[in-house]
Amino acid sequence: MKTRLDQMLSGLLLAGLSLAIVLMLVGAGLAATRLAGGMEHAGSISDLPRALAALEPAGFVDLGLLVLLATPVARVLALLVGFATRRAWLFSAVSLVVLAVLALSVVIGVRS
Repeated sequence: MKTRLDQMLSGLLLAGLSLAIVLMLVGAGLAATRLAGGMEHAGSISDLPRALAALEPAGFVDLGLLVLLATPVARVLALLVGFATRRAWLFSAVSLVVLAVLALSVVIGVRS
């Protein structure tokens, strides 16, 4: 029997994966309709809104990849909240450590 937390996590992962796939397929579809070959990816995350507004295929692919990367982070955050509301402090602490490691990896990745 699935608990409410399990169902919420399953829905979260499915929604994140589905959204990422749709965004990347839209990008691939836009790239296929353009005559010029190749896609230039956005230089930074701050360039993403401009690329999406201009309907650039790379903007949709990049956003899809960001959603795909953010989905597990959202899962860990949901677990942290779920464990904390159940007062399962050991599991909350483990979730917090995992979240800190993920945040540290993002910081290190952005700096290099």
